[in-house]
Order: sequence, then C-alpha cells, then structure tokens
Amino acid sequence: MNFSPETLQLQPCTHTIYRPFGGIEGYRLISDPTGRLAVTTFPTEMARRLAAGFDQWSACYVLAGNGQAYIAQSQCAMKCIGEHAVDPAKAFATEVFLIHAQEEPRTMDWSTRLFLEHRLTDLAKQAGLVRLANTVEPRVPPWRVERAATLELLATQTRRLLFDAGCRVVDGSLPSRPSAQGECDDTGDGEKAVDIACPTRPAPEEFAFHYCGIWARGHRDHEGHFVVRAGSEVRKMQTTSLRKNIKKLRADLLASGIVMPIVGRKDRLRFQVDWCFFSPAVAAKFVAGAHISATKWVRLPEPIVRTE
Repeated sequence: MNFSPETLQLQPCTHTIYRPFGGIEGYRLISDPTGRLAVTTFPTEMARRLAAGFDQWSACYVLAGNGQAYIAQSQCAMKCIGEHAVDPAKAFATEVFLIHAQEEPRTMDWSTRLFLEHRLTDLAKQAGLVRLANTVEPRVPPWRVERAATLELLATQTRRLLFDAGCRVVDGSLPSRPSAQGECDDTGDGEKAVDIACPTRPAPEEFAFHYCGIWARGHRDHEGHFVVRAGSEVRKMQTTSLRKNIKKLRADLLASGIVMPIVGRKDRLRFQVDWCFFSPAVAAKFVAGAHISATKWVRLPEPIVRTE
C-alpha cells in the first residue's frame, strides 16, 4: 500500500484525547472509538515515574525529539522506556509515544509489535523528517498474506493516532502549508517569507546562528534557499519591529507543529523538521523574532558531526 499525507487527509476520522492529569503537554491518551489501538504520549522526563505503574504493557514505541527518533517494541515497553530515559545515547528524546491495545489489559502480541516496529521504521525513512537513532534493523518475519493485510490496516490506524498525538516522525504537516508563502509587507525591502518544505540532505557548508545565545544551524540548498535544520532553536519572544509577514509565518509554523515549545524552557521553541526559507535574512528574522540581517549566520569551518 502507498501511504502519503494526502491519502490520510482524504480519510478523516475522529480521535478522542484524554488528559487525566490536565494540561496540554503532559500525559495524554489518544484513541479512535472505531479502532483497536491507542497511543499514550508523555514527556520523556515523566518516563521513570510512570514505568513502575505500567510495567505490564507490551507495546511498540517511539522516542522523538531534536530531529531524531528511536523506534522499538518490547514485552515490557514501559520498563525499557524508563531505561532509555537515563541512557545518554537517547538524550535527544523529549517525547514518548507508546502504541498499544486500546482495551485493558494494554497488551499487544509479538507479531503485531514486530510488524509496527518494521513498518514505522520504513515509513520514517521514506518521510526523511528525522534521523533514526536505531543501530539495528527491525526483524521481518514471513507474515502470511492475509495476516499482513490486517496488520497493514493497524499500521494505517497507528499513523493517524501518532499524528494526532503530535508525533512528526512519519508525517509532517506539509499538505496544509501555512498561508504566508510569497507575501511581504508594504514596508519591506522585497524579502519574501517563503516557507518550502524540503527533505534532509547533506550540507556542503554549515552556518551557526550568533545572536542572543540562540542555538541554530543551517545551510543553503541546491536551489539557493536557506535551510534551518531540525533541532534548531527559535526565540519565542518577538519584537514589535518584526515584519507582519514573519510574525504570521511564526504563528503558522507553531500552529502546524513545525516548531514546538521546549519542555522546561519558556523562552525557546524548536524546529521539529528541516525547513527552507527564501533567504538567510528571512531565516535570521524568523529564528530571532527580530528585524536582523543575514550576517548573524556565521559559516563554520567544517560540518558538525554528531555522535551517538
């Protein structure tokens, strides 16, 4: 089956989001009344506290954050997640997404867990929105054709649930692009706040952002646009002098989940995927929330290499 964000949009459905502790960024249970599966999501910092109470859950799970993701499955999923929370190799993760049976007990058979791990890994590679931290490929048992067809339906349901849970590992928000494309102020100097979704590709020259202690990295793509990389920070505050079109673009990308709040930081947002801007100047204004120039992007002597 060929999956795409457009296909998902053509098949609307209703999901229920339950927040037993209140708030919008804490523990949440996302379920579809017509389906068999549900997704439980919570910040990674809650993992160890929750692990003791949910140690019997067998599930597939996704750890995500800072432009990276780790996809796995386990008979004791919450125990594994609690261990990942203190593992330096998984320090990138800010959110946990647990895929499990909707009904009590929250268990999932081995074959289904293995299929979802394999399918989500494949979809994440196709989407190219994040870098997978997995070092071992998931197992691929020889499923019977009729069994594989059933599991494929569960994978479709999982994909919808993950999207509504806020997971941008296999699907972004690209079909409903923000409306600020190509528009600029009457008082502007002609720079356009064009936002162009683009896949991750190697950067021949990497630039660092030097302004107000904001950590951000970027590079020019082959068409001359400027790409701000996933994991880069955005200053939440914006000055009154910032152009209207940049303000609107910031609001649109925040609403669509392209940039999201950072847990524990009230003054910063973070890019969840690579994002292209019309020019380095527009990218600088967007990241800083201020009317600044492209000179704040400083070329690094060589690309930064991240190690696990």
